[in-house]
Amino acid sequence: MAVAGGNLVVAGGGEFQNFEGRTTSYLVFICLLIASCGLMFGYDIGINGGVAEMNSFLEKFFPTVVVNKRREAELGEGSLYCQYNNQNLQAYNSALYLAAFVSTWFSSYVTRHYGRKGSILVAGISFLMGVTLRASAQNLAMLVIGQSLLGWGLGFSNQAAPLYLSEMAPFKWRGSLNYLFGLGVTVGAFFANLINYGTAKMAHNGWRVSLGLGGVPAILITIAGIALSDTPNSLIQRGKHEEGKAVLRRIRGVENVDVEFEDILIAGTHKSREGIAAFKDVFKGKSLPPLIVSCLFQIFNQFTGSNDLSFYAPVLFSTLGFKSDGALYSAVILAGTTILATLFGLFLVDRLGRRALLMLGNLQMFISLIALALILRFGLQDGSHLPHSLSIVVVVFLCAFLMGWSWSWAPLAYLVPTEIFPLETRSAGLSIQASVNFLFSFVMIETFLSMLCSLKWGFFIFFAAWIIVLQVFVMFYLPETKGVPIEETELVWTRHWFWKKFIPVDKDFDKP
Repeated sequence: MAVAGGNLVVAGGGEFQNFEGRTTSYLVFICLLIASCGLMFGYDIGINGGVAEMNSFLEKFFPTVVVNKRREAELGEGSLYCQYNNQNLQAYNSALYLAAFVSTWFSSYVTRHYGRKGSILVAGISFLMGVTLRASAQNLAMLVIGQSLLGWGLGFSNQAAPLYLSEMAPFKWRGSLNYLFGLGVTVGAFFANLINYGTAKMAHNGWRVSLGLGGVPAILITIAGIALSDTPNSLIQRGKHEEGKAVLRRIRGVENVDVEFEDILIAGTHKSREGIAAFKDVFKGKSLPPLIVSCLFQIFNQFTGSNDLSFYAPVLFSTLGFKSDGALYSAVILAGTTILATLFGLFLVDRLGRRALLMLGNLQMFISLIALALILRFGLQDGSHLPHSLSIVVVVFLCAFLMGWSWSWAPLAYLVPTEIFPLETRSAGLSIQASVNFLFSFVMIETFLSMLCSLKWGFFIFFAAWIIVLQVFVMFYLPETKGVPIEETELVWTRHWFWKKFIPVDKDFDKP
């Protein structure tokens, strides 16, 4: 729905309007810097599971786990699955997501009224405070408060950073540039596991080094929140039209940005004065289908089981009988393969489209989960550790599973929601779907160790069954947004066989 000469134009009687511009070096630079938000998230995911494998950390904060490991490793299969089943350890890890769930409800207001970079700055400051407190923790309370501050920052950054990338990117390469956030997550997790592998060899306080090095991406995020310009969409929505147009010229590398500027203007200016109604508007009209789809997207992403396996990878390997070094080293291998997979997805997302990547990823994850369940069902019958040959096969299938997730659901869970909301309800919609994401992340991380203890190898069957549900969702209910300008994606809903019935065709598109 581009604007030319004051009229709405859909080029070619159904094709979307092209905007002038190119991908500039300045745009790539700022997108890489914003991707450090993903780096921080990935680092948090990778670091927590690794330090939970360090005895010095466990002895200080979770001594009962150390006792369980020593006592239960000799009691058979069931106890091997249960040696990390400790409520305090689960509560510490899940505090990250509980705090993020709460903060998303505040981040929407900041993102809308103070811009995307305003939320990124809040995130950076929260990260710095959380890293400092967690790395210097003397008791469990300090550790949990530091973890919660990091979660508070995640609530802001995980909403604002993907949105920043999508609004800055040219529509033809929006998928690839938004994938930088997902790439940042996988790179952060890789370095976290690599650091854990090194610091685990330190006699004392290696965990403090692991947790403290999270300050590096936190500093980058704070710098980005201070130094970078806001997105044209945010500036124009807040009435800063000339500043928004100047940023648009700089990131597109051309002087004539009038068509794209007018497209953004008509999408959001008339609603920028009605921000107080955004949360009401998102539950009706053209905003309702994006809200339903984005929330389901976040729920289904958690029910792949991938966040659990990424978060607790070293713990899982230790449960299966890997020695401490082997568990951490295997986690490094997993994290390294996810980087390659994300790069693969980055190359294909704007070529094959979102739906194709998700369906292929589902197939790869399903096969891997079934294979893992069968290996553990028949390989741990007597409660002993896995034979060396089977241990290698487990690592291979876990790599295959996480690779399938890393080039599909992992980055697309951040890309797709930023594409599908109309501008006037975008901040509110992203806040709601982010809160759903963190709520279900909290539930899954809080229950993972208990589920592993109760279900044993059936844990993998549980998530394989959910993959079937995910495939049905993608095949029949997810519209394709490849190659559609971000302020025109509302048109894909009016053409979808199911969602079009929720959007009255006789209503003006500029009303929610």
